[in-house]
Amino acid sequence: MITDIPSLLAKITLIEGQHPNETLFFRGQVKRYRPITPSIDRNGYLSNENVLFREFILRNPDEFSGEKSTFEKLVKMQHYKLPTRLLDITTNPLIALFFAVANNDSEDGDFIVFAIPDEKIKYYDSDTISVVANIARRPIDTLDLRALLKTKIESNDQFRTRFNGTKEIQYLLHEIKEEKPYFKDLIEREHLEDIWCVKPLLKNRRIIKQDGAFLLFGIHGTKEHMATYSSFTPIDVPVLATEKEKLRKDLKLLGISNDKIFPELDNTAEYLRSIYARPHP
Repeated sequence: MITDIPSLLAKITLIEGQHPNETLFFRGQVKRYRPITPSIDRNGYLSNENVLFREFILRNPDEFSGEKSTFEKLVKMQHYKLPTRLLDITTNPLIALFFAVANNDSEDGDFIVFAIPDEKIKYYDSDTISVVANIARRPIDTLDLRALLKTKIESNDQFRTRFNGTKEIQYLLHEIKEEKPYFKDLIEREHLEDIWCVKPLLKNRRIIKQDGAFLLFGIHGTKEHMATYSSFTPIDVPVLATEKEKLRKDLKLLGISNDKIFPELDNTAEYLRSIYARPHP
């Protein structure tokens, strides 16, 4: 249970000791909800993911003229609150705590720690990330891996060749080659069915201010289901509801406030109005 900044730091130190060979990332939520999945997994959005992706670009083409990859496009869509298969995380525990105490003082907040193995952490231009990100461009009924299983008489190379020759994977390869024409016809099934931590380009002021990173979710069997946590498991630490207001004040003293986390001009203006407003005489 987190009640103050020292209790937060003590908990992180404990978790670090339990996961010496992994890197810690954090996420804050004003209340506990499960499962911890991206916004595309809610309210039926997943069935229209490819439509949302293309409609957003065709209505705002100039906004995407500088985005080279599908992952970069998803990051921009996430910034503008379009449902995507990205989940926001941060390398800064104080930023995560800020989101856990931002409002909703009647319920305990949720501070989540992800201890992620190094092999599951990728950069924005990784081939693995290109593969998983381009799942977003495929229709809901065109990626079903359930029948694509390795037989007892197949070698790994034989299965890999058969897997990459299927219609579902060939269509996905077509999407990938739009951003990486040199990409080989070689996709590993396990890459599609995992969750990856991605370090993005620091070209977005909000990502910079929030020390941001993302979890990119693959699929589980079919595109109708999100990948599940198998390589790492979220560690849940409650934030006491009665301490949220005090924690907000403590974070402000440490320079973690709304105008710093959301550096856009409209958010800065709103923050200044809240600070300098005086009751009308």
